[in-house]
Amino acid sequence: AAAARILAARGVVDGFGHVSMRHPEAPDRYLMSRALAPALVTPDDIVEYDLDSVPCSADAPKGFLERFIHGEIYRARPDIGAVVHSHSPSVIPFGLTDRPIRAMFHNAAFLARGVPVFDISKKFGATDKLVCDCTKGVALAEALGDKDIALMRAHGSVACGPTLQTAVFRAVYTEVNARIQHWTHALAGNGP
Repeated sequence: AAAARILAARGVVDGFGHVSMRHPEAPDRYLMSRALAPALVTPDDIVEYDLDSVPCSADAPKGFLERFIHGEIYRARPDIGAVVHSHSPSVIPFGLTDRPIRAMFHNAAFLARGVPVFDISKKFGATDKLVCDCTKGVALAEALGDKDIALMRAHGSVACGPTLQTAVFRAVYTEVNARIQHWTHALAGNGP
């Protein structure tokens, strides 16, 4: 709940972004808020899901449509303990152009490992760009591979980490780094 509110305060998630963490006692489950604007999330809004992104409780409130992003990344990557999905505005252009996002300062050094771009249309054709089922979640997890961040063409990004704190840090500094890269390019005329 605190992570969702931090991400909202930093402008990384809007009313539709979300954050999850792997269940600390059951690695085949994860915790994520019900479908609610991140700035409003409290501990009472947290729902437990299995890796198929099915709520573990029959009376769970409505979840986010794109919860499959989280379940399939956790299934594919046992090293990941948390996932952030955002539509942070400075990051989106890097998934739409041939200019890769690059690490521009020390807090974003994790980007130097590379940032793949997931284009949902390559496998699924014309869609609404939403990862709304397990099959699309698997494709996104495959595109992420062993990286920490993946861009989602014309949509947003995912930031992952071994801990909730690390995933939030990476989501925040991916957005900050993207702004710095935009400014650098504008100042240089045709820079990085």
